[in-house]
Amino acid sequence: MPIYRALSILLFPFFELYLFWRVHKKKEDKKRLRERFGKTSIARPEGDLVWLHAVSVGETNSSLILVEELLKKFPEVTILFTTTTLTSAGILQKKIPEFSGKVIHQFLPIDSLFCVRDFLNFWQPKKVFFVESEIWPNLISEARAIGAKLFLINARMSERSTKRWVLARRFGFDIFENFDAIFAQSEEDKKRFSQLTAKEVLFYGNLKSQAQNLAVHEEELAKLKTQIGTRKFWLAASTHKGEEEIILQAHKDLKKYFNDLLTILIPRHPNRAEEIKSLFGKLKFAQRSKNENITDSTEIYLADSLGELGTFYKLTNFTFLGGSLLPIGGHNPFEPIKLGCAVITGSHIFNFKEVYENLRAQNACIFVESVKDLANQVKNILEKSGGDVSSKNKGLGIITSHQNIAQRIIDKIVKS
Repeated sequence: MPIYRALSILLFPFFELYLFWRVHKKKEDKKRLRERFGKTSIARPEGDLVWLHAVSVGETNSSLILVEELLKKFPEVTILFTTTTLTSAGILQKKIPEFSGKVIHQFLPIDSLFCVRDFLNFWQPKKVFFVESEIWPNLISEARAIGAKLFLINARMSERSTKRWVLARRFGFDIFENFDAIFAQSEEDKKRFSQLTAKEVLFYGNLKSQAQNLAVHEEELAKLKTQIGTRKFWLAASTHKGEEEIILQAHKDLKKYFNDLLTILIPRHPNRAEEIKSLFGKLKFAQRSKNENITDSTEIYLADSLGELGTFYKLTNFTFLGGSLLPIGGHNPFEPIKLGCAVITGSHIFNFKEVYENLRAQNACIFVESVKDLANQVKNILEKSGGDVSSKNKGLGIITSHQNIAQRIIDKIVKS
């Protein structure tokens, strides 16, 4: 740990340059960049404060139910909610007003020692919750040093990462001993974390199955339905670099069977819009961020907007869920399923391995391995008058079997 701390100080100039580069790439909020260095421009509210960190969109959505449960148990407390990405910050800022001033958002400071100390000395949290796989040694150890209780929630750990942490532990790097309890995302994750700490590791279920439904904007939904009319269409959501080419090839293959086919493409990171547009070639497209409507000639609709994923899931009976055709790890299938949308996925779903295994066992999800396979599955669904509803109904059954996870986690924390 002393070596890590020293390196985090020595490398600070490089962290600065990296953050400035991210500002240039529009991956950071220039106006709030001070927060990434542990500084803030707002006052700390009086009384006890709980700090909750969720790195990105999926973790933010599933963490909101933790916020609700925390405020039920501790109505007097203030929750400092940190995130890393602009997308998750945008989603959270829309939700904060619902909590009547009890939730504050800040960007997570970089894990450089003096930035971390400035952040913690200012906010002085009594309890700290890290959601999923965010392991920042300085933030964790310094939070423990000021007397905060720490909890790792919905934690996941790959086999590869486990081996690295086991090796680090042999050299005295026992970072997981700082946590008062770890709540694993799956039984497999529980076994892996149990190799890394003598502290209690629990499994109550995957918190993402309990996440609030994504927002559906009924007025925009009605407009989209009107613009699409009776055309055949399909949705590819949360796609990553390298997957759009596969989606576009599937679109071209499907056009042989559905002449007026519309493909709706929602990239995981909307700021990649210009890069994605360069792939379209002669395909006629419309771009949502520019308020371009879907017309009869539109072949690709690029939905490069924030906070509208729920609206698009509600628009259709099925979706291809990205991050799965390439070794990215997949995305949360519960979000579309809860809105009545069946899921097609690739095979690279290691971030949600147990979830997808449960879905596969119940025939509640469709798996594809190639462009041809994807096009065939979409073709089969589009040829059915009502789309594929059987798998989504089975998926809803699996979600129903996982209840009260957030409540059980908070109840356990209260007793700690």
